[in-house]
Amino acid sequence: MVVPEPQVEEARMVPDLTVIGVRSLAQVVAVLVGDPLPDAPPVAPASGTHLVQWRGADRLDDLDLADLRGMLDEKYAAEVAAAGGHALMLSGAKGCGKTSLAERLPTILPDLTPEESLELTALHSLAGVLDPSSGMVVRPPFAAPHHDASKVSVIGGGHGRVHPGEISRAHCGVLFLDEFPLFRADVIEALRQPLESGDITIARRDESVTLPAGGMLVVASNPCPCGNYTANNRTNRCSCPDPVRRRYQARLSGPIADRIDVLRHVRPASPSSHDPFQPAEPSAAVRERVAAARARQRERFAEHGWRLNAQVPSPRLKDTWPVAEEARRLIDKETHGGRLSARGAVRVQRLAWTVADLRAVRLERDVTPGVEEVDVALRLRMGRALDLSTVRGVEGAA
Repeated sequence: MVVPEPQVEEARMVPDLTVIGVRSLAQVVAVLVGDPLPDAPPVAPASGTHLVQWRGADRLDDLDLADLRGMLDEKYAAEVAAAGGHALMLSGAKGCGKTSLAERLPTILPDLTPEESLELTALHSLAGVLDPSSGMVVRPPFAAPHHDASKVSVIGGGHGRVHPGEISRAHCGVLFLDEFPLFRADVIEALRQPLESGDITIARRDESVTLPAGGMLVVASNPCPCGNYTANNRTNRCSCPDPVRRRYQARLSGPIADRIDVLRHVRPASPSSHDPFQPAEPSAAVRERVAAARARQRERFAEHGWRLNAQVPSPRLKDTWPVAEEARRLIDKETHGGRLSARGAVRVQRLAWTVADLRAVRLERDVTPGVEEVDVALRLRMGRALDLSTVRGVEGAA
């Protein structure tokens, strides 16, 4: 490969590739015909637009899931979401731990595969945020744009050359949208495509560019703009007028919410929610299970090119990897009752496979989705409380 001289170090990250740096087209011709390189002035590095890094991202290096006491329900939901690449919504009053849990999600994700690493490194290079001296990107990224971010900064675009947005920079990692209802409507609506297909197409007058956007989407919301609303009148300290609160909550419903796989209502941890003498499980232990579950998925889909359960198309899921017939009737009951859409039914099946993969890792034997796995998947999908004793039985936890 012949590249401009300043890009030699970056291009050499690609394995099994001979890279030649040149300063002019005349030098390219000389390389092709085998002549000595003519003199040429040095080439200045490209002045690409450098997107702003999320403030404080370096502090995430010291975070661990063990920092969070209690929250067993929410941690299990995060583990399932990470294992299958499922979108996750966290709701709850301010200060209950939504952001703390979201920030720790990258710690339970395994290192990128060589293919994922090359793909993400190329995206960061295109975005103008890659430091070639740091080598290939090997850890899943975490992006958390502020809720006043523009559509271009989140989705991608720009003037002249198309730049990847935060959603592509978080490919194979986590895109966290805190205070989700406060994001602009055009940003929220633009999430439909990547939530369905795992990529984003940026169409302009003269060109159309499709970029990978297969990271985990994690959104968090308060119950109202002030964050204090509760259904209990005795503890309700909400100062938001009813119309304001209803408009705020309405932005969490509709087509986008239907494309989010896991819904959890986060409650502040109470002293009784954990045993002070039993240390919380560290991220490393959870990461091992997530990596093993993902390995099962890569093996299952090896002939088709998918990596995770969340990526399997609906027709192939129903034809090739259906759930057990009795379990299917549980899904049909929710669908016929109007509590689950057709899209939601497909996502429950994907979740059930992830629950089964995690159980298979714990039990060290093959597991396919049955009634128990589908019941857990329905609870995760519909925001219902999890029976932790049942979940532990399904997953085989201690």
